[in-house]
Amino acid sequence: MKFEITHLSSVKKELRIELPAERVTRSFNRFSNEIARKVQLPGFRPGKAPLALVRRYYQRDIYERVLRHLSLEAINEAITAAQLQVVGEPVVRDLRLDDQSPFVLRLEVDVFPEFTVGPLEGLEGVKTITPVTDADVDRMLDNLRAATAKLEEVTDGSPAQPNDLVLVALEGFVLEDGATAPDEGRPPTIPRRLESVEIGGENTRREFDEAVRGKVVGDRVEVEIQYPAEGAPKVALPRLPVVDLSGKRVRFRLTVEKILRRVLPPLDDAWAQEKAGLDLASLRRRVRADLEASLEKRATESLDNQLVDQLIARTGVEAPESLVEEQLSARLRDWVRHLESQGNSLPADSELQKLKEALRPRVETDVKRVLILEQVAREAGVKVTEEDLSRAIADIAARANLSPETVRARLTREDNLNTLRLQLRTQKALDLIRNAARVEIKTAAPSDMPTPEKLVSFPPKNQ
Repeated sequence: MKFEITHLSSVKKELRIELPAERVTRSFNRFSNEIARKVQLPGFRPGKAPLALVRRYYQRDIYERVLRHLSLEAINEAITAAQLQVVGEPVVRDLRLDDQSPFVLRLEVDVFPEFTVGPLEGLEGVKTITPVTDADVDRMLDNLRAATAKLEEVTDGSPAQPNDLVLVALEGFVLEDGATAPDEGRPPTIPRRLESVEIGGENTRREFDEAVRGKVVGDRVEVEIQYPAEGAPKVALPRLPVVDLSGKRVRFRLTVEKILRRVLPPLDDAWAQEKAGLDLASLRRRVRADLEASLEKRATESLDNQLVDQLIARTGVEAPESLVEEQLSARLRDWVRHLESQGNSLPADSELQKLKEALRPRVETDVKRVLILEQVAREAGVKVTEEDLSRAIADIAARANLSPETVRARLTREDNLNTLRLQLRTQKALDLIRNAARVEIKTAAPSDMPTPEKLVSFPPKNQ
């Protein structure tokens, strides 16, 4: 085998590989004989057809088997000989194969970049501490109460208000171009069905929200919606074809059937005991501690990103395209799964492509950060000991109220023990960077503080 390497960049190489003609001929003979032993051609007993005839009948099959076999061997041998750390799948740019000539293959591969971080001194960063106020704790407790509120039907004739859940009977008519109302006697495109509208809800469509807000049971309203050409919802109807609303103008008729109002539980020891097995004062302390821990984690992550990004700029490390594409695809898959789990319509391919390109700069930075941290750990000879692993498993077990043995068994069974080791190795690299840096501590002004309820989710005691 002969090969040549062309360095396209620090993370992309071109390989030109050539296998000798005699090796190609042996491969053609091998697969021709394998097929000849198994097939039966007209006029011949099984496995007795002449090899030349088998090659004529199964020319394409033999060629594809030889190509696959020689390609894998050539690529693996060349990568091993060149000592390349390849990521992702090679991209074949050109090949030449016939049974009497050398096999020539030209391909591009992404590789881990070869670079040095060097001394960590000279890094500077700002860690912004956000204090937790009594008002923050009160807001968090109000959110927890809202999560445990009970829905009670409104029977006193009062109108629908924010946070109410309004049950409506809905039917929809697709309007023709220029039409201001549906044709009389025409059946609805979307037959009558019951839907719930949460007034002020994050996932509530604005037109429906405005239509039912302030209405009482029995009120009837109409809403007209012009859907975009792409990304509009598809309505699944029982025993009927799916209705695609893309580009359609739809007139909806809604009748308010029922209004359900959330009734908050009293903020007292009984509620706190039911919610978390604590009295109210202890619950307040726990909420405050959780908020402080979340804000501390957020401040540390921001500091770490500042410092690692300085190392990215210092080293000029590049992100291999294969790793970037892999991360982009994973994030889009997770987002689509989330939309499906929420019952939302899926975006069009063009919208996914726009989102992918919008995410690309952030993902490229994330990949570079991973590469920097791995190189820092490598240069510092960072090791994760069994003691480190046991301590981390004990922490996980304590938070989950499980035994360390149970957690270790689960991590082993799910093949996540090495993932935990990698996380610990990364954390040690971050500690080295942070300890070498000059860090300024600041306290956030009230206007700079993030919304506390976005930082903490307090689970019920039985979850």
